[in-house]
This record gives sequence, C-alpha cells and structure tokens, in this order.
Amino acid sequence: MSGNDNQHFKTREVRAGVRPDPVTGAILTPIYQTTTYVQESVDQYLEKGYSYSRSGNPTVSALEAKITALEGGAGSLCFATGMAATSCTIMGMVGSSDHVILSDVVYGGTHRVTTKVLNRWGLECSFVDTADPQNVANAIRDNTKLIFTETPANPTLKLAFRTWSTTLS
Repeated sequence: MSGNDNQHFKTREVRAGVRPDPVTGAILTPIYQTTTYVQESVDQYLEKGYSYSRSGNPTVSALEAKITALEGGAGSLCFATGMAATSCTIMGMVGSSDHVILSDVVYGGTHRVTTKVLNRWGLECSFVDTADPQNVANAIRDNTKLIFTETPANPTLKLAFRTWSTTLS
C-alpha cells in the first residue's frame, strides 16, 4: 500500500488526495473548470504542473491520488471516456504482432478499435468467453501480451470469471 499505510480505509476515503488550496485555503479541492493554464515562458513550460485540462488539472489529480490511496496502488489515471481509457491501455501495453485476448462480449467501440484500427498495425485479437478460465488459458499464445475484460460487459452485463487471473498464474 502506498502513502499512508497506517490510515484506515475510511480515513483514506476522506483524506487521500486532499491538499488545502494554496490560494484560498479551501480544505476541499475546488473544481477547476478552466481549459488552459498560463505559462510564464517556453523555458518554464509546465512549471506549475498543468497546461491543458484534457491532459490533467488539479481536480483530476486529486481524484487520481484518492483512487491510488484507496486501491493501494502505485498510481492512477483518469480519463474522460471509457474508450480513451481502453485505447490508452491497449496501445500502451502492446505492439505490432502482439496478441490480445478480449472478452467475447465487449463494448462496440472496443471491438471496433481492436479489429478495424489496431489490427492495421499487426495486432492480433482473440475474443473468448472469459466466464470460463479454461477458455482464456486455451487462447494464450507465445505473443499474448494482454488479457482484456470488461466486467460487467456492456450491454449484456455478462461477468468475467472473478478468479481466472490467479487460476492462470
């Protein structure tokens, strides 16, 4: 667990990612609605931490810190859409000629980005029923780099087998 290991979950739930606002002293993180941030110069670009809201802002940073603390992780990333998170995860984990195993029931956008976009760069995909860990095990190849599930699946609410990841280890 990172950060405040000695804090109980409910304490982290309330306090994680919360820093008093340096300008106003507000205890809770304000909701920053700005899209761009002033940069003093090209040499001092990002010195204050933010340039454009889509790539990060203090509100989102506080949310990421809270999720990291609650999950006991090393870090968190928040995205504006599920497809942004999905695309970033897949493209960040695989390369040309790699293989990905996906649930047989995934969001249509996930199916399209893997079969119509990423396949052009050599990504190989297998869609399997992840409710049964044996199906996942049978689909693993030497070039498998990622097993991707959406659970509960959209739109059927089908669940992936909860312990298959440890079963396959």
